[in-house]
Amino acid sequence: MLYAGPFNPPVIRQLLRINISLMVCVEFIQNAMLSFASSYLCGALGMTRQTYSLSTAIYAGIAIIMIAQHHWLVSHLSYRRCIRLALLCFAAGALLCANADTPFSFILGRAIQAIGGSAFFTAARVHVNYFPASPTGRGLAIRYMAYSLVGCSALAPFLASVILEHGSWRLLFLIQLPQIALIWWLSGKTVSNVRKLRLTGKLHPGSMLALVGGVFVLQYIMEHLPYDLSDDHLLLACLPVSLIAFAGFIYIEHQRHRSFLPFRHLFTGRYLSGLFYYAVCYLLMSSINYLIPIFLQQGLNVPVLNCGVVISAAGACSLPFAWLHLNTAARYRHQRHYLLFAFGCLALFGLLCSQLTPQATLWQIALPLLILTGFTAIGQGTAAFHTFRETDNRIFSQAYQTKNMLRELMNSTGVSITNVFLQHREALHYTRLAESVPTDSFQQSAMSPSGLLTLVTRQSTIMSCLDFFMLIAVLGTGLMLHSLWQKQIR
Repeated sequence: MLYAGPFNPPVIRQLLRINISLMVCVEFIQNAMLSFASSYLCGALGMTRQTYSLSTAIYAGIAIIMIAQHHWLVSHLSYRRCIRLALLCFAAGALLCANADTPFSFILGRAIQAIGGSAFFTAARVHVNYFPASPTGRGLAIRYMAYSLVGCSALAPFLASVILEHGSWRLLFLIQLPQIALIWWLSGKTVSNVRKLRLTGKLHPGSMLALVGGVFVLQYIMEHLPYDLSDDHLLLACLPVSLIAFAGFIYIEHQRHRSFLPFRHLFTGRYLSGLFYYAVCYLLMSSINYLIPIFLQQGLNVPVLNCGVVISAAGACSLPFAWLHLNTAARYRHQRHYLLFAFGCLALFGLLCSQLTPQATLWQIALPLLILTGFTAIGQGTAAFHTFRETDNRIFSQAYQTKNMLRELMNSTGVSITNVFLQHREALHYTRLAESVPTDSFQQSAMSPSGLLTLVTRQSTIMSCLDFFMLIAVLGTGLMLHSLWQKQIR
């Protein structure tokens, strides 16, 4: 099963590194492009922001269930069959989304994509461990994975902007089909077809039912958050149900001898601390990646191509940050300083963005985006460097499954929270701005009534985004203080 062992030809080891990098980025590029193009998708399919958020929630819910079963599926199917079946599901979902004409068909396509897309990130990271623990073995494979992850996140906005500017939004789903075909071929050359049934825990119906219930009830709550929770007693009643279901899932798996996910071996101080920072990074990046295109396109009226170029150009600067971190993290012992730097970048990004005006230029926007890349690369890199340091290789797959389940939950939650925040603040600012417009302004202004209302809507969107940026600055400052207080990462 160790295809990366030294007894294999160098070409096989190199092909496996390439396959790892491609598997890492296939889902990330897709999701990043959709976040950038969310406004276009809503307009083309007649969706509201809440409906789009619902699609991300359903994607996350199904992905979490599939990630939880990743080790069990691999043990019964082998890694090669598992990856290839995942590729088929991801491609089938992409084709359905590309041909969608209604929100329902789009959501159905995303649900099918989630069945396959959930496997790629965990599979890629597990295959990194198949390399020998040396700088030219596992260390080099980790670099391929890290640079691919950072690079594809930077490339996605530019790629989406070019597609939207010169083509159709449907190409957002079709453009990755050649990449899927290449991963299929590479998996046949580099991924094992051997099954190992003896190493897997058994699926417990009670724990999986608790997980399914907890995930979808929580997503339901996030999608139906009203402006005033006190007005909706059903949501208040659902929240404890979701938390109890998650607790039941963890308790059942913790008590079992052959657990599906070995929580009794995972719940160490370092691992839980790493999951906390992973959750924070994924939640904030999901919110920011969803918010920035709305702010630029709907608020500042930046052309979509210019928007994609600026975001991708700034995101490409995360590659030097990632290179610096990979080359210094093992030697520089004061790892807490990396967290302080990352959250300092986040706080400064939020503060600078909160000071922007409707007349802001692209150069003024580029500087905060450039600073944000320090948080993107260093924050997640520090969490990755420490979370699995003490994890036994025998349970590494399950440990990474748990982390990726958290990733999907945080990605969906970030979009939902951003939508709820924007809806609340837009309603407030729109009301205040509308009340400040004199009733005789329609006659006195050369602007048409619809044009004036459009201007008020645009202004309310800008002010809502600025409020969110200030919230990010406050959170960044709070996380800096938490990094000084915590003791797991020094």
